[in-house]
Amino acid sequence: EEAERERVISDPKAIVPAAFVSFKTRWGAAVCAQTQQSSNPTIWLTEWAPEPRDVYWDNLAIPYVALTIRKLLMAVGLFFLTFFFMIPIAFVQSLANIEGIEKVLPFLKPLIEM
Repeated sequence: EEAERERVISDPKAIVPAAFVSFKTRWGAAVCAQTQQSSNPTIWLTEWAPEPRDVYWDNLAIPYVALTIRKLLMAVGLFFLTFFFMIPIAFVQSLANIEGIEKVLPFLKPLIEM
């Protein structure tokens, strides 16, 4: 037990910002999951734990800074994907009706009016 404690103290990846708590009764677990644990509701967030085989344990050791950077990169990527797909979609949508096609491609007017 002492060796494990020393390993956890010396390894910065061993300390994770999450915990799994076991209860003896379902009632105790339900009470804990549904109550506010602190006066500041964002300090301790409680929720039902997933099945142990559904947890990707390596992800628990990702530092908050790395998670924040990943979230920021994903938000920026989503913005650019959305923005740059809006332009072609708007162009295609303008061609969705016959009048739009006639305005953009006037040489097709005889074919359309057939």
